Amino acid sequence: MASVRSRNDHRRHLRFRRHSRSLVVADRVFGIDYYDLVRDPNAIARNPGYFGIVSNVGVIFWIVGAAAAFQAFAATAAAGATPLRRTLLAGGLFAALMGIDDFLMLHEAVATTGIPEEVVLVPHMMLLCALCYCAYTVRAATPRLLLVGSVLSMGLSFAADMAPIHVGGATFVEEAFKLVGILFLSTYLITISHQALRHGGASQRPVIA
Repeated sequence: MASVRSRNDHRRHLRFRRHSRSLVVADRVFGIDYYDLVRDPNAIARNPGYFGIVSNVGVIFWIVGAAAAFQAFAATAAAGATPLRRTLLAGGLFAALMGIDDFLMLHEAVATTGIPEEVVLVPHMMLLCALCYCAYTVRAATPRLLLVGSVLSMGLSFAADMAPIHVGGATFVEEAFKLVGILFLSTYLITISHQALRHGGASQRPVIA
């Protein structure tokens, strides 16, 4: 027991040293103060805690949906390449990409280099199309209206973002549609993940004579 605890302590010490080296490299090589890497952005900027809360909630739901889909996809590997598992994979990849993008503001950062935002979003659109195609093949057995509502809401959000509208409340409308779309998609992914796990678990139960 003592030896196991010692090994665990050694691993934690090694992880701490690796993280410390990363912070030192960021500080010395790139000129990034480690203080800016480890603290909350609002705390650094001395902003109120509610700044960006809607965006943060959206990121949480993106990752929750992606995690549910990936977990169900991995847990049902014995079932093979079924249409439902392909839907889980496509949905998990799309939600993970969107969550990471929103969290790190990736497509906004790339767009500042001069590449049109529409071009930057091509991978997102490809994964969404893959998800819709896979979901269509299992539409009869899944809550397809949730996905339809998600796509419509995100489409309206994108249209509001691209439209040359400069009136009060336009950003609120855009973000509201986006959050509704995220909630619909996360609910869809969680639901079909539950379906996959339930059916996969039932098929793997031993037969009792």
